[in-house]
Amino acid sequence: MDNSVLLSCQAFETEDRIRVAAASASEFRLIVPPEGGGIRLRAGTVSSSVWTASEFVVADVYHECHDVLVLLFGFGDQEGRSITYHVGILPKLPTTVCLPLKHLDGEKLFLSRYPGTLQTVLRGDARVDRHSINTFSIATIPSTTDRSVKISNLRLNVNEPEFKRERQVYIDRMGQMVGREWSWKTADEQELASRLQAERAEAAAALEGAAEGKAALLGIKAGTQALESSRNLEDFGFGKYGGWRGKAFKPTGYFRTAHDGSNWWFVDPDGFALFSAGMDCIGPASPMRITGMEHLLPELPKPEEGFGDAWMRGGAEFSFEVANLIRAFGADWRRDWTSLTEFRLRHFGFNTIGNWSDAGFIRDSTLPYVYPLTDFPSTERTIFRDFPDVFSPEYERGSKDFAQQLVPLREDRRMIGYFMRNEPHWAFVEDLDLTRLMLESSVRFDSKERFVEWLGVKYETMERLNAAWGSDYESFHQLYEPVQAMASFREAYREDCSAFNRILIRRYVELPARLCKEADPNHLNLGMRYAWVSSDEVLDGCEWFDVFSLNCYQFAPDREQIAEIAVKLNRPVMIGEYHFGSAEGGLPAYGIRAVATQRERGDAYRYYVEQAAAIPELIGVHYFQWNDQPALGRFDGENYQIGMVDVCNRPYADFAVAARTAHERIYDVRTGAVPAFDRQPREIPKTGF
Repeated sequence: MDNSVLLSCQAFETEDRIRVAAASASEFRLIVPPEGGGIRLRAGTVSSSVWTASEFVVADVYHECHDVLVLLFGFGDQEGRSITYHVGILPKLPTTVCLPLKHLDGEKLFLSRYPGTLQTVLRGDARVDRHSINTFSIATIPSTTDRSVKISNLRLNVNEPEFKRERQVYIDRMGQMVGREWSWKTADEQELASRLQAERAEAAAALEGAAEGKAALLGIKAGTQALESSRNLEDFGFGKYGGWRGKAFKPTGYFRTAHDGSNWWFVDPDGFALFSAGMDCIGPASPMRITGMEHLLPELPKPEEGFGDAWMRGGAEFSFEVANLIRAFGADWRRDWTSLTEFRLRHFGFNTIGNWSDAGFIRDSTLPYVYPLTDFPSTERTIFRDFPDVFSPEYERGSKDFAQQLVPLREDRRMIGYFMRNEPHWAFVEDLDLTRLMLESSVRFDSKERFVEWLGVKYETMERLNAAWGSDYESFHQLYEPVQAMASFREAYREDCSAFNRILIRRYVELPARLCKEADPNHLNLGMRYAWVSSDEVLDGCEWFDVFSLNCYQFAPDREQIAEIAVKLNRPVMIGEYHFGSAEGGLPAYGIRAVATQRERGDAYRYYVEQAAAIPELIGVHYFQWNDQPALGRFDGENYQIGMVDVCNRPYADFAVAARTAHERIYDVRTGAVPAFDRQPREIPKTGF
């Protein structure tokens, strides 16, 4: 094992409830109860010089659990900081796990995939010092049952290992897992085509019937033209932009927000109130990353056989969803998919096309939509992860270019608004001190120069700064070098860092937001879709948004937090993402929130939406996502059973019924005419990474 240091099970301490069965010095089995847990390397087993000389922690892993196993590899240093690698492992598949130790610098949140593994995510503090590692642990997250995993050849390596690639067909030609059965599993390609063709015909008949009925009411002749325009005709009780006629405001020709004295609302271009019930990622494909997973695939249909549309990113990804649509509808599959999907969305009661949806579908649909801006401004040198040097001229130039992508869209009345970005990676660290990280760096950021100027204005002399901080600098210029001994500094140092963190974050938000509003004054700025509000500092500058958006993976939105944000910013709030997965079905990972059955998954959706509608400050919730994720993982390895439709484009029946019920009740719940659905399903442990 090339320049390896082997770690045997005897080198670890176990928690009381954990069992370890050793087959040899290089192989052991870890048996973990449902509540989770793990083992910890005995202190002093590996010297700091070995950690420093090594580049990778490597292990061969195998388990036979029903679902994905999430292994947690934790590292801690002498300052008490810790980072954990969360790694997803498929069941019944020999897998080599490789953890690059360079990522203990904390600069990446999602790591690149190695062959055979699923997603790898880093959680914890901003960084861990590789020169002072004093803890290493292996654990799992909670589950519904005991978990047993075989770990062999656990070692510290200088080089990347060779990865296990044993041939094992894991999915069938339609993208479904083999060796697993469920009641709605598609039997074969003939059944797939027959079902989709029959549903497409039913949708066309329903559209034609609706067109004829509405045409008669409008005194026009029904026929082909009426059928083609039927989607543009107003539904009874709703305006052409989806707004609810039960509450009207002054129309402005574009979407805006308004408060009626009790509730915040979206207001559509014709002045009708809208609570946005959206669906993210509406598209024909949730492509599978096949690079590194070739040994697990069946023979795939070739582009020259008419399946070129199913191959993506230069052959690195393949969409079984598109391949299945081609099997059902032939070369014109996109036209049929678009019509069928538009019909389904309206039938299920969705009124908004959510983030990252297919551009062609948006163009051909008549539903309102939200728009994700791309290429958020950055700088060549970042302070931490994706947080740029915000006082650099480079950031200002990038912000100007960023805003210009709105110019072609500013007259589009169907567009509700735009998201500036999604889940900034820097904001995943709780109570992140950007100023301290900037001071620790040897880089002379423009933002560091601005901080030194700020200190000079505040303290005027070096003596006053030293007296406040408890430091012994000879000049302000010394602050351009990496700052040392900060742990011994006085409280004034931490207060100054906190104050300047707010200045940095305000600049980060305000500059591009102001330029976006100048480029497009007609549409709503819907914010940055934060994963969560990791500190109060994150809200600085967010009054530049028209709507504050965050992603809320709970069983119901946090009413108290939403109210606090709305009051602080005087802005309404919307949820950009949430989802629920189920252990009942054809995928081995259930997502960030999970229940046992598909019936309960439908109840979870209804509970979330109706509870959300009852929150006065909340004006929309968008579900993530339309398609299930692929069994062997998308680009980053996520493979959650969270979709409205499965890989064979079959809607989940219980989920669809619950969605329609919730959407029919939204406005009655919001206005207090009926109480919100209050039966919260029982949660089971997730398999999210």
